[in-house]
Amino acid sequence: MPESLRLADARRIAIAAQLRPKASRYKTVLDRLGCIQLDTISAVRRAHELTLLARDLDVEESARSLDRRRAPVAFEYWAHAMSLLPVSAWPYLARRRRSWRDRYADDSLAVAEAEVKALLADRGAITVSDFPSGAMHRDRGTGNIGDSWNFRTDHKHAVERLLWFGEVACTHRIGFKRVYQLAENAIPAEHFWDADDEACLRYMVTTALRNLGVGTSKDIADYFRLKIADTERVLRELEIEQVAVEGWKGRTWIDPQLRRTRLTGAERAVAVSMFDQLVWLRERMERLWGHGWKIEIYVPEPLRTFGYYCLPIFVGDDLPGRVALRRNNGDLVVEAAQWDDARADREHLHAAVQRAASWVNAEVRWKAEVRGTTEDPV
Repeated sequence: MPESLRLADARRIAIAAQLRPKASRYKTVLDRLGCIQLDTISAVRRAHELTLLARDLDVEESARSLDRRRAPVAFEYWAHAMSLLPVSAWPYLARRRRSWRDRYADDSLAVAEAEVKALLADRGAITVSDFPSGAMHRDRGTGNIGDSWNFRTDHKHAVERLLWFGEVACTHRIGFKRVYQLAENAIPAEHFWDADDEACLRYMVTTALRNLGVGTSKDIADYFRLKIADTERVLRELEIEQVAVEGWKGRTWIDPQLRRTRLTGAERAVAVSMFDQLVWLRERMERLWGHGWKIEIYVPEPLRTFGYYCLPIFVGDDLPGRVALRRNNGDLVVEAAQWDDARADREHLHAAVQRAASWVNAEVRWKAEVRGTTEDPV
């Protein structure tokens, strides 16, 4: 019969797997997490920067680390979503690259792909600014067309397809623009090889379990967007131990390397992005901490129940509240705040907000009163 775990123990394990192992180097954090989700919204800072800062990386060190043009340590690819991955993971994304090649086996972009490859051969590294027609057809439609797939030029489509196929890689950006290189030139030689499908699955499943500590089959599969059936098969083949967590349903697994000890410094308060792996899967967040909060950046302002950019605040092993923050003219504005005083002192809320302000060198300005948790809108 599976071992039983209290919910409080599952919380400690989840936090220990994610926030407790401190490191001062970007590479160390990235290698442990396996991937860091990218997002372009910068209401506070961009999502991948917030993931690093929440794990105690220095602000300047984070900025420098993300612009590694020589001896790159990361590349961009689809993991949980579009993410930064350590270059050591390149072989284990081969299954996904093969899947993309099988899915898009047509030659509809053959001419554009050949022209992109010719540009790369000639210049070594390119951005979309190097394409004759740029990234977007600006003469099609009016208004803010953003990054709409329908407006992309053939060259933009082609270079993105080559990225998915693994013929092209991006290891750094100039501003918001990806810098594309031929993969064999961008990825260090010792990592430029392809693992077989089973090795790829084992890498993703074990990386996910290590970073969750304890998780359901769906939790583990969601980390790299795998099929649950594939995930469970690998877990069984690896003879991973199952456990029963208080209040949880379904198969639940525990990291075999886990040390179940209470860690010191548990009262540290930190705000995390909703793009952080701690809260990727909202149903897991609700199972662990009782909150199913969602981010409302895509919700029209009159329909928002909390605020534009929600950041949950962890205090030790618990999740007593959240804030909605946004930079504005040198201030970090608190647009909304929600806190459960029974779960943590309110000083932790203020400490987490002040810490976030230090990440953007801003002064805190409270625009909203702190509300309690009698109503817990999502």
